[in-house]
Amino acid sequence: MDTDKDFQDFWQAYKPDEMRFPNRRTATLGQWRTRSRAAQQAMMQYVKDQGAPKWKNPYFFVQDFPEPEPKDYNGARLLPNEPLVIAKYNDCAGLYTRREAELFGMNILRPFEQ
Repeated sequence: MDTDKDFQDFWQAYKPDEMRFPNRRTATLGQWRTRSRAAQQAMMQYVKDQGAPKWKNPYFFVQDFPEPEPKDYNGARLLPNEPLVIAKYNDCAGLYTRREAELFGMNILRPFEQ
């Protein structure tokens, strides 16, 4: 995964006002590199879906964006239509999609079989 390439995509999608926020690209990239892969993907999805807040300096958008949490499907009535695994997140085993388990760097214990 190329973090800097993903940042370029994020920067283009954010479309910061260079007049209002000059010289923010390098500082924002530095902040971007400190964030988890899950947070980077969530920020990109947010900007694509809702657009960037025009009033917010992109550096502070990246800094303040909340860290996402994976969805534990243990006990859920409806399961997603994608491969599921039993995995540990924060030392607790749960039922997660394989995609999220890999994204969050979970310890995958085994595939889930219904």
